[in-house]
Amino acid sequence: MSDTVSSPGHKNTRSQIMTLVDRMSEDMQLKLLRYLESKLPQHIKGDLINEKRTGSRRHCLIGVDYQIGGAVYSGFILDINAFGVFVESDAPFAIDQKITLNFALPRLTQPYSTQATIVWSGTQGFGARFTALSQRQLDQIKAFSEEESRVYTIIS
Repeated sequence: MSDTVSSPGHKNTRSQIMTLVDRMSEDMQLKLLRYLESKLPQHIKGDLINEKRTGSRRHCLIGVDYQIGGAVYSGFILDINAFGVFVESDAPFAIDQKITLNFALPRLTQPYSTQATIVWSGTQGFGARFTALSQRQLDQIKAFSEEESRVYTIIS
């Protein structure tokens, strides 16, 4: 991408974007990052993100109840694959904490109750790696995470 704009007297696009980002709060920057990550094509995202996870993640909105250190919380899984989940949360949690997750995948009647370990935590939530999935659960979550998302038009 070029850092120059052909119109004289105008800041280049990159500088304008960086100036706006620098003026944002950290919370706004994280929201912008998540938005851009969800919109960029995978071949571009891969170059921008230091990606440690394996397998594709499925963006979703799945209700989850989880227990950490004896306390029970409710929230939403925002993305999932056969290796783990991202759970939206305002509370910071320590890395390596054990967690019990209770959730159900769409179109499946059998709810999941499984163990995981928090592998990272930030201001928007935390990532947890599954530690106790049966082969059947692993196959179901993998199939769900690799399934193409469907968009429905609502006609009123």
